[in-house]
Amino acid sequence: MPRVRRTFVPLILAALAVMPGLSHAGGAAPPDNRSMVLLLTILGAISAAYLVAHFLMDRIQKRMLVTSGIEYVLLGVLLGSSSGVLSDHTTLAPVLAFGTGWIGLLEGSSLRTASLGRLPVRALRLAVVDLFVVGGGVSLVGFATMHYGLDIAFNDAILAGCVLGCAATSGSASSTRLLGRRFPQLLTDTDSPTPRPGTVYELVAATSRLTQTFAILAFGVITCLFHRPIEGLASSPVAAEWLLLMLGLGLALGGLFRLLVSNESTENQRFMAMVGIICFSTGAAFFLELSALTVNLVLGAVLVQGSRGKELKQSLNSTLPPVVLLLLVLGGVVWVPVDPLQGAILAGAALFARGAFKLVSGAVAAAGTPLRPDIGRGFFAQGAVGLCIALSYRLIFHGSEGVDLVFTAILVSVVLSEAAAPRLLRGLLVDAGELRQDIAMTDLPARPAS
Repeated sequence: MPRVRRTFVPLILAALAVMPGLSHAGGAAPPDNRSMVLLLTILGAISAAYLVAHFLMDRIQKRMLVTSGIEYVLLGVLLGSSSGVLSDHTTLAPVLAFGTGWIGLLEGSSLRTASLGRLPVRALRLAVVDLFVVGGGVSLVGFATMHYGLDIAFNDAILAGCVLGCAATSGSASSTRLLGRRFPQLLTDTDSPTPRPGTVYELVAATSRLTQTFAILAFGVITCLFHRPIEGLASSPVAAEWLLLMLGLGLALGGLFRLLVSNESTENQRFMAMVGIICFSTGAAFFLELSALTVNLVLGAVLVQGSRGKELKQSLNSTLPPVVLLLLVLGGVVWVPVDPLQGAILAGAALFARGAFKLVSGAVAAAGTPLRPDIGRGFFAQGAVGLCIALSYRLIFHGSEGVDLVFTAILVSVVLSEAAAPRLLRGLLVDAGELRQDIAMTDLPARPAS
């Protein structure tokens, strides 16, 4: 229970403080009783779901090696299909922006120079090849399916294909975390989440984190390339200018807010300082129709450098489970039913293409190295970053043709990939000799005293 208080209750207080400010930053009307009812409804549902997850689902996932979030997505679909305040999706935009911004900051916090210097030698190679092979391949498949198969307009189909590619290249550390809890022999010690060095398990964990970073950066570039004109500007900036503005915003706010965070000594003080930072940076990105994911990634990377960076990273990491749960539920809430045949065609094409290109990417990156050519089996997980890309696409490019289809395809891909990934990774580790049997050390019977 102490962990619940430390991670979820502060997040509730943060949302209560932040939602009105974000709404105003995004150009919405001042908050009223309806918005407060909306927020309390969300928090009540999420609180109940989080408690169930904390005390029940964690044990089930560890025992059955499954990390699917379909139960939370279905909860969101049920909440969104009601006639209550959650049925108005426009009022959820500030909450969605805040959640995606938080995930961006979490990913940025993993980019400490000290941590990057300890990455396995071939992790960068695997992640770069994954970006071009998986991202490029799924983008082409997505574009062809949307334009030639579903008759979506050419420009909208290109944008949709690129978004599918960005979401597809994004990995997730959920599978490695789950296997680390299930099989402590993969870790340096049972009290540390650090993988044993020089192992396939360590390489998969590091590469998955890098693919998330590359996916966020690629999506930021996409938002600049396809940026729509903003009303009131005499001349709209070109893509390169939007890109410089987006990166500069993250760098400038990161440098400015380092002074604020460095003066906060306790974990709660640092947490509330981060709430204000995310509120400001996400509101700015939301107003400019830029990727809050990318802005906060850069901001987080700047914040965690230096001697206080490790403490700040630990404070942020403790908030990951409730934030992911929040986004899964809200993803279900804002989901709009699509034509079943079209949805099945696009989701099937995207899911099949992602799986195939993940295997090809691993084989290409492993060529000429001691790596296993089937190492791509370890990269099927697709978690919070993929979902945030889908939500950000919906927020920034609302009204574009095919948005609901792409959102549905990514949501299906995330849920199914997360369900299958742990067992695929376990099979890879068994074949690599790092797991000799499907039994955790903690499950072994105690040896009789001699």
